Amino acid sequence: MKTLISWLAYNNDFIRDPAKNVLKGVNPHGPNFNMHRYFWHSGNYDRHIILYSGRGDSTGVEMLINDINREYKDHLVESINMAIDDPISLSEIKPKVERQLFEIRDDEIVIFASPGTPTMQVAWYICHTSLKLNTRIIQTRPAEKSKTGRPDILEMELEQSATPVSMVIKEKNLEDRGMREDYKITASIKPVYDTAKLIAQNDKTTVLVQGETGTGKEHLARFIHDNSPRSKKPFVTINCSAFGDSLLESRLFGYKKGSFTGADRDTTGLFEKANGGTILLDEIGDISPYMQQSLLRVIQEKEIQPIGGISKPVDVRIISATNRNLADMCRDGKFRWDLYYRLVVTELSLPDLLERGTDDLDEMIRFFIKKKQEEMNKEKAISLSPEARQFLLSYPWPGNVRELENLVENLYACYSGTIKAEDIPRRFKNVPVEESLLWKDVEKRHIEKVMKLKKGNKRQAFYALGYGAYNTFNSRLKEYGIDPDDL
Repeated sequence: MKTLISWLAYNNDFIRDPAKNVLKGVNPHGPNFNMHRYFWHSGNYDRHIILYSGRGDSTGVEMLINDINREYKDHLVESINMAIDDPISLSEIKPKVERQLFEIRDDEIVIFASPGTPTMQVAWYICHTSLKLNTRIIQTRPAEKSKTGRPDILEMELEQSATPVSMVIKEKNLEDRGMREDYKITASIKPVYDTAKLIAQNDKTTVLVQGETGTGKEHLARFIHDNSPRSKKPFVTINCSAFGDSLLESRLFGYKKGSFTGADRDTTGLFEKANGGTILLDEIGDISPYMQQSLLRVIQEKEIQPIGGISKPVDVRIISATNRNLADMCRDGKFRWDLYYRLVVTELSLPDLLERGTDDLDEMIRFFIKKKQEEMNKEKAISLSPEARQFLLSYPWPGNVRELENLVENLYACYSGTIKAEDIPRRFKNVPVEESLLWKDVEKRHIEKVMKLKKGNKRQAFYALGYGAYNTFNSRLKEYGIDPDDL
């Protein structure tokens, strides 16, 4: 297959209302549209993949694809959301472009480098010269700058280098085995991953992954997929809590043209896109009774029904994830028992970062310091002063691994050298006392609890607490500002 791949040109592919900064329509002279008008057939392309950053919604890219399809019905155009937060961050863009190119590495790939930010273009050039894939790189010259009065197409002849190839291929192979270097499997969670590897082999079995936000549920789901017989097929994820019923139904099952207002073309749902592979239904505990019934039917019948269409079979492994207790929800009548039993054929649970212990936490801190140094192209790694390290080891981490990773990235962005305790953002220091792990906070809470139980009687509280000396007990009351009369 010959694949053309490019970025969406947010500024040039559309006509905008300058006063309101909103899209008015597709620019018929934009770079991606012109590619189909002037160069599609001469290039003998089989499909065009348009990447977009995902900073806004997908309205623009869908509008562009619809216009191209109306004008050129035989041109196959697909879009992929690359989830780029910073369109000028090479350290973010390059790895995602590499992975996308490896996904289509069996194709003859033509990179259309004109659309996109300068950083996106640099990422294309680096990938083209370093990955040793079957790639060519082209650009277009606008009509107003061409001697012919119409756009010109130019192929960039760049010398390819073998120097970094082994490193990139190693990263890809590790991903194929589910042991990606961007994640640390520490001693406390290794048993979970060992079990997951066994579960992965039975690729018909549903899996429920439980854990609080930020504990790594999606990574564990991806690990199961990568170690299963389905590893060469798609892995698709969706956050079920982000959509209402009608939108979630259309995303999961697809829809036929004309089935509802705005359905101007047939659209493939995520279950069909994942056919042969795996779908992760994140935040499964947030779906409505209507969607629970719809999912139950998919699991039982192994088929989906696009909105306005007819049923079609699908072969998809379902992994669901939640931070809620589904069994309790079933007892409360908020979740169907029959769906619950279908989803929980096998079950895995990820512990909170706090539960994983100090050794694990210290290992994760060191891991992210090294990882973020590489990602952010820092010459030297930051280090932590003893006070800063102790603070991080005593912080409760309500956001778990994700919160720790974000903090280390924040420290790299704002500081260099040795990080002191006062350099840690203020929000980490405003921890509710009841969540604090500091001994003085724990001791104060316990003294207050015992004093309340003893109805403010200092002598009885002293004996119950077991302090060696009454003076020590009194000094603690004074230090913590505990007044028996207030209890």
